[in-house]
Amino acid sequence: MKPTLPTDPAPHPVTEPTESEIQKQAYHLWIEGGCLEGVELDNWLAAKTLLRHRHGHARGHAVRGTHATPPTLRTPAKT
Repeated sequence: MKPTLPTDPAPHPVTEPTESEIQKQAYHLWIEGGCLEGVELDNWLAAKTLLRHRHGHARGHAVRGTHATPPTLRTPAKT
């Protein structure tokens, strides 16, 4: 007889970050990135991805330390 795996009775709803949350996070990324011009869209998309990831953690969808940091969020190496 084959063992059965437990199933999740109800999928967890995915919560999208609000526009205000994305705006604040994008601003922080812009500050951390040295206030460069022309990176608004990159910061917005990175902020949205980061917040979606955090929302997933808040709901228990992800295990700590299992996801790599997106390249746009990495800190440059100091020389």
